[in-house]
Amino acid sequence: MDSKLAKKIVFEVRLAGWLCLLPASGMLFLYKLTQGTGFLWGIGLVALLAAYILATAATDRWQKPAFVMRWALIALFFIGFIPSIPLLVAYDQERKAGQQ
Repeated sequence: MDSKLAKKIVFEVRLAGWLCLLPASGMLFLYKLTQGTGFLWGIGLVALLAAYILATAATDRWQKPAFVMRWALIALFFIGFIPSIPLLVAYDQERKAGQQ
């Protein structure tokens, strides 16, 4: 994989990590309204996943399409739709690069 595509993938993975803050801020707002402890657990889960994504964004495992798709599905089902979009774009770019 060329370095230009690798830099795009790293950017999209980092973008997905930062976009995890949107659902976390929504959960924080809902926690303030309801004082439900379930929202605190959700914020913790989202913060841990976002920290993992941001900490490992520059590693080589994000260059594998299967790994990116796995995390895109995790983000889609456990965090929200918005953070999974950059991961799905990265998966599509990696898949197309692998076919060439």
